[in-house]
Amino acid sequence: MRIGELARKTDVPPRMLRYYEEQGLVTPRRLDNGYREYDEYLVDRVRKIRGLLDAGIPTRIIGAILPCLGQTSAIVVDDPDPGLRAMLVEQ
Repeated sequence: MRIGELARKTDVPPRMLRYYEEQGLVTPRRLDNGYREYDEYLVDRVRKIRGLLDAGIPTRIIGAILPCLGQTSAIVVDDPDPGLRAMLVEQ
């Protein structure tokens, strides 16, 4: 998608999206004609960046923590307590 479409989907102005690129927070592909091409996964990433900026976190910190936000994590309990399992099933 082009920058205008990403801007519409995320409510982030194109100028701000270019700033995110300058800061290394998003990396669009470049087409042969030089246009930026944004992949669909960047919609979620831009929304996360916007939320972190709105929370007052500077871009240099966002750049450090952003890779962690893209990973899904799960809590794994090898041998759960039967009472705990029953309680979780009830809820």
